[in-house]
Amino acid sequence: MELYRVEQIAEGDYGCEELPEGAPVLCSVTLRGPDGASLVVEVPDQALTAQSIQEGCTVLRQDGSLQLVRPIRTSALIGLGALGILFGRKMPGVQVIADSQRAARYTAHPATCNGQPCPFSYCSPSQGQPADLVLVTVKAAGLEQAIRDIAPFVGPHTVILSLLNGITSEERLEAAYPGHTLWSVAIGMDANRVGRDLVFKAPGRIQFGERDGRITPRVAAVAQYFAACGIAGEPCTDILYKQWHKLMINVGLNQASAAFGMTYGDLAKDTPQRAKMLQAMQEVIRLANAEGVPLPPDDDVVWLAGAIPSFKPDNRPSMGQDIQARRPTEVEEFAGTVRRLSQKHSLPTPANDFFYQRIRAIEAGWAAQPH
Repeated sequence: MELYRVEQIAEGDYGCEELPEGAPVLCSVTLRGPDGASLVVEVPDQALTAQSIQEGCTVLRQDGSLQLVRPIRTSALIGLGALGILFGRKMPGVQVIADSQRAARYTAHPATCNGQPCPFSYCSPSQGQPADLVLVTVKAAGLEQAIRDIAPFVGPHTVILSLLNGITSEERLEAAYPGHTLWSVAIGMDANRVGRDLVFKAPGRIQFGERDGRITPRVAAVAQYFAACGIAGEPCTDILYKQWHKLMINVGLNQASAAFGMTYGDLAKDTPQRAKMLQAMQEVIRLANAEGVPLPPDDDVVWLAGAIPSFKPDNRPSMGQDIQARRPTEVEEFAGTVRRLSQKHSLPTPANDFFYQRIRAIEAGWAAQPH
């Protein structure tokens, strides 16, 4: 990704000579790269004017052309759970979207992260103004309400990123706000939340990109913003692969933790429960391949071998935490999605059938039991 700052724009001096008929008026544009090196390129004046590219702007240089990168200066976040706290605490001036009642609860019990307070500013949907970036970190059950609540925060150039688990939230957001959504996924964190207190060892990172794999100015803008915030961000040309890889992880680790009460340490042990988890992950791999996404056949065991040692062994994946706190789970986004899409390809899903039924039974049992 070639990002540059426009140092100088000089109009071409043609003297007494006239341009050939139909030839564009060219400008000499001096660019400064992140390494301090400079280069001069010839760009049609019309192209600069059409994008309002001026001295001081940041541009993306691709295939010999320049594209304006609109910097992200304002941000909003909806959903102050584990991911909202984990990433939102690093976003200076972020507005947390919350109605007055929710904001009062958050204020009365401020979030902490590894024991450090995380102060946030709250803004109700009725008071919202367009932001350059809207980060959606609600649970799946809250997405429809979140789509309505973010409306005042979405302006002509707003970029929407969803960190919801699963592979369906971007399509729903894009349907509501066409042309605003980047596909994304949060990976590599082991955040454990109890109430408003978050503890983690692995801080995670955000992978993001255009659905079709292009590197565009808004991808570059998000990359710049995350770097300035100290958030590990990774622009991707294969974001669908990354999303399906994360779905495989969630279908395994999250559902095993929810169904069997397993911690990260438990997930590392050779047990029948782990075997069931691996079976569910293999069902995702087969489905991804049928959908045209090339997950390798050993994607599950290779990832587990590298990742599990980095997590706190006593912590639980988020769905295991949901079961402990009797919060609605994301089983519909995991096993539910795998079962539904697998039917198109006549693929059996016995492991995900098991997890779906077991976790739904656990949730149903809460209504008959005192909290």
